[in-house]
Amino acid sequence: MKRQLAAILVATTSLIAVLAAPVTAHAPRAHAASSYRILLKDSFFSPANITARGSATLSFVYVGKLTHNIIGPKVPGSYATPHKRATTLTRTYKRGSYRFDCSIHPGMVLKLRVK
Repeated sequence: MKRQLAAILVATTSLIAVLAAPVTAHAPRAHAASSYRILLKDSFFSPANITARGSATLSFVYVGKLTHNIIGPKVPGSYATPHKRATTLTRTYKRGSYRFDCSIHPGMVLKLRVK
């Protein structure tokens, strides 16, 4: 009986120590992966905000029912004209802050920050 109580006490103390560990040790960090799939949905980019380290390769994929365009750095002029779901654009970006818009849908914005 004493051994069982001692084992329960040790287990409980260990559990309390784990649960009491600082949350900041597990805080989310900037995504370390360098490739991102950006979906152009019906009136928004998904995701709409990205923070990356080093460099980021973005693949813009049309998946919604609406027509879109992409206006932003390193985006060819042909993507500033309306397209439907039949196309994908892939570009790599290095350190800096970037903004991408769909001029057809006001407020449809993607923000990329590469650290």
